[in-house]
Amino acid sequence: YQRRVHGMHMAGPREAIQHMILRKNYGCTHFIIGRDMAGSKSSIDGEDYYGPYDAQEFAQSHAAELGMQTVPSLNLVYTKEEGYITAEHAKEAGLHPLKLSGTEFRKRLRGGEDIPEWFAFKSVVAALREGERDS
Repeated sequence: YQRRVHGMHMAGPREAIQHMILRKNYGCTHFIIGRDMAGSKSSIDGEDYYGPYDAQEFAQSHAAELGMQTVPSLNLVYTKEEGYITAEHAKEAGLHPLKLSGTEFRKRLRGGEDIPEWFAFKSVVAALREGERDS
């Protein structure tokens, strides 16, 4: 049993700061922050409340005062044409990113179906499946 440091509340950029502080309290010096971290959508129109990089920018603007370094995670996609590239580059170049939703991934994982290597390393898939059997 491993206890979580703190669960997500999908509260936007300020939550990124809270997670940075919590990790610092556990001795971390760096904080990896993904695209749209803790983002949430309106229950009325489904639109995002925050921009995809707002949390990264907000965290970076407070990193020095918190004594942390942020490590922004790029929005990478996989294309047959060029392999792994940023989503922005794929869009600009008119390339076609391959997609596999989290729901489809979990379905395939539990069903023993193939999971493309561009989505997850075989060793990771094996470890996840082993963990499923053990739980």
